[in-house]
Amino acid sequence: MTKEEIEQEIENLKFLLEFHSEGFIKDPTEYENHINNILDRIAELEKELKKK
Repeated sequence: MTKEEIEQEIENLKFLLEFHSEGFIKDPTEYENHINNILDRIAELEKELKKK
């Protein structure tokens, strides 16, 4: 992935977090798991970005 692609994916994931804050996932456990997965992916991408 290029630096620009990583940055774009991070922005997309942040937008996705905002979208899900509206309560579209009703099950609390499913919501928490989904949010944690997004945050984990953002952390992975930020580490990759620092290497570039």
